[in-house]
Amino acid sequence: MPSRRAEVLLGALVWLALVACEGPGVPTRSPAQIGLQMDDLPAGVQRCPASGDIETFLRRLKVSGSPAHDELLGAWQDLRGHGAVEGAVTVYTVKPAACSARLGTGDGTSVTSIVVRFRDDNAARAAYRRGMLGFTTPSEDAEVPGMSRGAATGVGQNAWVLERSVQGRALIVGLWERDEVLVLFVAVDADPLNAKHALAAVDERIT
Repeated sequence: MPSRRAEVLLGALVWLALVACEGPGVPTRSPAQIGLQMDDLPAGVQRCPASGDIETFLRRLKVSGSPAHDELLGAWQDLRGHGAVEGAVTVYTVKPAACSARLGTGDGTSVTSIVVRFRDDNAARAAYRRGMLGFTTPSEDAEVPGMSRGAATGVGQNAWVLERSVQGRALIVGLWERDEVLVLFVAVDADPLNAKHALAAVDERIT
């Protein structure tokens, strides 16, 4: 017959196993770890020095006097007010000057991810419906040329990816929600295959 000590130890092991299995799909990586990484993109683009935690990114934008600061700060404050608890911005460009430009407006190729973790999946889902930084989620019955939605995007049901040419520049934008995480992905003048590979790589790191 097992001793009292053995019973306690067995109970503790069972509890640990249950905790380890609890909440499948809940993200374990930080937003900075989920966001774009060097291996996601081909040679020729460089990571902007400010990339990482969104608070640090904002401070560096402010120091540089970037016009992008106020826009991103306003978006982050809005997200915080709706349940965001942690965020990261990662930017890769071919021209350093584009690092401080407004999202998607710098010269040359640029690829950006903004990853936000919310207090729960309901808050993340609501944020997806509202959109981020002016990239809004259209209604289900809206016809948007160049847009794929849901499973067709390859990144989940609550997702859309838009491919379009704007003022002569190739644009790929993706917004999607998975579990407690919301991601905005913007690629400008990037090779479409490379951009889609990077987008998928970001999504794979969420779970």
